[in-house]
Amino acid sequence: MKRKRKNFTKQKPVMTAAKALLIILTAVYPFFMTVMTGVGILSKSENYGKTISGYAVALILSGSALTGAAILCLFRKSLPNLLSVSIAVPGFALCMAALSRLAGHAEKAGWMGHGAYALMPVADMYRQRILPVILPFLLTCIIAAVQFFSYSAGEERREKRRRKEYEKNAPAPKIIDS
Repeated sequence: MKRKRKNFTKQKPVMTAAKALLIILTAVYPFFMTVMTGVGILSKSENYGKTISGYAVALILSGSALTGAAILCLFRKSLPNLLSVSIAVPGFALCMAALSRLAGHAEKAGWMGHGAYALMPVADMYRQRILPVILPFLLTCIIAAVQFFSYSAGEERREKRRRKEYEKNAPAPKIIDS
Protein backbone atom coordinates (compact mmCIF):
# COMPACT_ATOMS: atom_id res chain seq x y z
CA MET A 1 0.00 0.00 0.00
CA LYS A 2 1.36 3.37 -0.99
CA ARG A 3 1.54 6.03 1.68
CA LYS A 4 0.34 9.45 0.75
CA ARG A 5 2.84 12.22 1.26
CA LYS A 6 1.60 15.18 3.19
CA ASN A 7 0.96 18.19 1.08
CA PHE A 8 3.31 20.77 2.55
CA THR A 9 2.43 24.21 1.37
CA LYS A 10 4.91 26.99 1.39
CA GLN A 11 4.37 29.78 3.83
CA LYS A 12 3.40 33.14 2.37
CA PRO A 13 6.14 35.80 2.35
CA VAL A 14 3.98 38.15 4.41
CA MET A 15 3.71 35.56 7.17
CA THR A 16 7.46 34.94 7.06
CA ALA A 17 8.12 38.68 7.35
CA ALA A 18 5.63 38.98 10.22
CA LYS A 19 7.34 36.13 12.08
CA ALA A 20 10.78 37.69 11.54
CA LEU A 21 9.48 41.02 12.86
CA LEU A 22 7.89 39.20 15.81
CA ILE A 23 11.21 37.56 16.75
CA ILE A 24 13.04 40.90 16.64
CA LEU A 25 10.36 42.75 18.64
CA THR A 26 10.12 39.91 21.16
CA ALA A 27 13.86 39.85 21.70
CA VAL A 28 13.91 43.60 22.33
CA TYR A 29 10.75 44.29 24.33
CA PRO A 30 9.32 41.38 26.32
CA PHE A 31 12.62 39.57 26.70
CA PHE A 32 15.23 42.29 27.05
CA MET A 33 13.36 45.35 28.31
CA THR A 34 10.72 43.74 30.51
CA VAL A 35 12.70 40.84 31.94
CA MET A 36 15.85 42.90 32.41
CA THR A 37 13.92 45.72 34.09
CA GLY A 38 12.57 43.16 36.54
CA VAL A 39 16.04 41.68 37.08
CA GLY A 40 17.48 45.17 37.63
CA ILE A 41 14.88 45.96 40.27
CA LEU A 42 15.40 42.58 41.95
CA SER A 43 19.15 43.11 42.07
CA LYS A 44 18.52 46.12 44.34
CA SER A 45 15.56 44.56 46.17
CA GLU A 46 16.96 45.39 49.60
CA ASN A 47 16.47 49.09 48.72
CA TYR A 48 12.92 48.72 47.39
CA GLY A 49 11.09 46.34 49.69
CA LYS A 50 8.76 43.40 49.09
CA THR A 51 6.08 45.25 47.14
CA ILE A 52 8.40 46.61 44.45
CA SER A 53 10.25 43.27 44.36
CA GLY A 54 6.88 41.60 43.72
CA TYR A 55 6.32 43.91 40.75
CA ALA A 56 9.78 42.96 39.49
CA VAL A 57 8.94 39.26 39.70
CA ALA A 58 5.68 39.97 37.84
CA LEU A 59 7.66 41.73 35.09
CA ILE A 60 10.03 38.77 34.79
CA LEU A 61 7.16 36.26 34.64
CA SER A 62 5.18 38.30 32.14
CA GLY A 63 8.18 38.91 29.89
CA SER A 64 8.98 35.20 29.96
CA ALA A 65 5.37 34.29 29.18
CA LEU A 66 5.22 36.70 26.24
CA THR A 67 8.54 35.40 24.91
CA GLY A 68 7.33 31.80 25.21
CA ALA A 69 4.05 32.67 23.50
CA ALA A 70 5.92 34.28 20.61
CA ILE A 71 8.08 31.17 20.19
CA LEU A 72 5.02 28.89 20.21
CA CYS A 73 3.36 31.05 17.59
CA LEU A 74 6.19 30.31 15.14
CA PHE A 75 4.94 26.74 14.66
CA ARG A 76 2.26 26.10 12.08
CA LYS A 77 0.37 23.44 14.01
CA SER A 78 -2.95 24.24 15.68
CA LEU A 79 -2.13 23.32 19.29
CA PRO A 80 0.96 25.57 19.66
CA ASN A 81 -0.99 28.48 18.17
CA LEU A 82 -3.85 27.93 20.56
CA LEU A 83 -1.43 27.70 23.50
CA SER A 84 0.38 30.80 22.26
CA VAL A 85 -2.66 33.03 22.64
CA SER A 86 -3.69 31.44 25.93
CA ILE A 87 -0.22 32.22 27.34
CA ALA A 88 0.14 35.66 25.74
CA VAL A 89 -3.11 37.17 27.06
CA PRO A 90 -2.45 36.58 30.80
CA GLY A 91 1.23 37.44 30.31
CA PHE A 92 0.32 40.76 28.73
CA ALA A 93 -2.28 41.51 31.42
CA LEU A 94 0.28 40.77 34.15
CA CYS A 95 2.85 42.97 32.43
CA MET A 96 0.49 45.94 32.12
CA ALA A 97 -0.70 45.56 35.73
CA ALA A 98 2.88 45.46 37.03
CA LEU A 99 3.85 48.44 34.86
CA SER A 100 0.86 50.45 36.06
CA ARG A 101 1.58 49.77 39.73
CA LEU A 102 5.32 50.27 39.38
CA ALA A 103 4.93 53.57 37.48
CA GLY A 104 2.30 54.75 39.98
CA HIS A 105 4.62 54.03 42.88
CA ALA A 106 7.53 55.77 41.13
CA GLU A 107 5.38 58.87 40.53
CA LYS A 108 4.16 58.96 44.14
CA ALA A 109 7.69 58.57 45.47
CA GLY A 110 9.00 61.21 43.05
CA TRP A 111 11.76 59.00 41.69
CA MET A 112 14.02 60.74 39.20
CA GLY A 113 16.63 59.13 37.00
CA HIS A 114 20.32 59.75 37.36
CA GLY A 115 23.24 59.82 34.99
CA ALA A 116 22.03 60.13 31.39
CA TYR A 117 18.42 60.11 32.65
CA ALA A 118 18.89 62.81 35.31
CA LEU A 119 15.95 64.99 34.26
CA MET A 120 13.58 62.14 33.42
CA PRO A 121 11.03 60.73 35.90
CA VAL A 122 11.59 57.01 36.43
CA ALA A 123 7.88 56.31 35.79
CA ASP A 124 8.24 57.72 32.26
CA MET A 125 11.37 55.65 31.72
CA TYR A 126 9.50 52.48 32.76
CA ARG A 127 6.64 53.33 30.40
CA GLN A 128 9.00 53.99 27.47
CA ARG A 129 10.74 50.68 27.99
CA ILE A 130 7.80 48.41 28.75
CA LEU A 131 4.75 49.82 26.93
CA PRO A 132 6.03 48.77 23.46
CA VAL A 133 5.35 45.17 24.59
CA ILE A 134 1.96 45.83 23.02
CA LEU A 135 3.45 45.34 19.52
CA PRO A 136 4.80 41.80 19.95
CA PHE A 137 1.69 40.84 21.92
CA LEU A 138 -0.62 41.94 19.10
CA LEU A 139 1.61 40.36 16.47
CA THR A 140 1.66 37.07 18.40
CA CYS A 141 -2.14 37.03 18.62
CA ILE A 142 -2.59 37.93 14.94
CA ILE A 143 -0.09 35.36 13.65
CA ALA A 144 -1.50 32.62 15.88
CA ALA A 145 -5.08 33.41 14.81
CA VAL A 146 -4.19 33.50 11.11
CA GLN A 147 -2.36 30.17 11.36
CA PHE A 148 -5.05 28.53 13.49
CA PHE A 149 -7.87 29.55 11.16
CA SER A 150 -5.93 29.06 7.92
CA TYR A 151 -7.28 26.73 5.27
CA SER A 152 -4.36 24.29 5.53
CA ALA A 153 -4.69 23.99 9.31
CA GLY A 154 -8.43 23.41 8.92
CA GLU A 155 -7.72 20.74 6.31
CA GLU A 156 -5.31 19.00 8.69
CA ARG A 157 -7.93 18.95 11.45
CA ARG A 158 -10.60 17.65 9.05
CA GLU A 159 -8.27 14.92 7.76
CA LYS A 160 -7.43 13.87 11.31
CA ARG A 161 -11.15 13.61 12.12
CA ARG A 162 -11.77 11.57 8.94
CA ARG A 163 -8.98 9.13 9.84
CA LYS A 164 -10.28 8.80 13.38
CA GLU A 165 -13.84 8.22 12.12
CA TYR A 166 -12.62 5.66 9.59
CA GLU A 167 -10.65 3.78 12.24
CA LYS A 168 -13.69 3.78 14.49
CA ASN A 169 -16.00 2.44 11.77
CA ALA A 170 -13.51 0.25 9.92
CA PRO A 171 -14.72 -3.26 9.11
CA ALA A 172 -13.48 -5.98 11.40
CA PRO A 173 -10.81 -8.29 9.99
CA LYS A 174 -11.95 -11.68 8.75
CA ILE A 175 -11.59 -14.45 11.25
CA ILE A 176 -12.08 -17.37 8.87
CA ASP A 177 -10.73 -17.45 5.36
CA SER A 178 -13.34 -18.65 2.93
